Amino acid sequence: MKVVYFAAAVLSIFISAACKSAPRGQTQAPSGENYPNLTARANELSDALERKDYAKVVDLTYPKVIEYAGGREKLLTAMTNELKTMEAEGVQIISSKASVPSQYVHDAGGIYAVVPITSKFKAKDGIFQVEGSLIGISTDSGQSWTFVDATGKDQVELKKLLPNLDKLKLPPEKEPVKVTS
Repeated sequence: MKVVYFAAAVLSIFISAACKSAPRGQTQAPSGENYPNLTARANELSDALERKDYAKVVDLTYPKVIEYAGGREKLLTAMTNELKTMEAEGVQIISSKASVPSQYVHDAGGIYAVVPITSKFKAKDGIFQVEGSLIGISTDSGQSWTFVDATGKDQVELKKLLPNLDKLKLPPEKEPVKVTS
């Protein structure tokens, strides 16, 4: 089970890339807002992860995350090493699906979108499903987006990156669920 929690923690860095299967053109939240570039950028991130183009994944990561991690190269190295460790442990991403953004928050710093994510991964002891949230951030009125994964993150740490985190209603964290043996 330790591998499952390790995988969930590692995937929390990358689940933001899980938006590939989000329905294109359907990023309209209940508020009526619609940002087609949100889905396009999330799909670009997902494609980069599938190609193991971790440099592109870092490019699509919220700049404050990169800064907090010690810079682009340190984040890229950590990401690559964590994925190699995950693969060596027999853990692999099977599928991921993003849902329609559940909310948007606007402030002087930009637009923040909460995107629910469901991912499945294979571990040595079965297939597990993880539900989480991605926060998309745009500082140019929705033209471009970068991402922070909120899945399994310490809210205190997230608040350092996103001071307005309290305005977002993130769903409660859920434990990974074993769906098959």
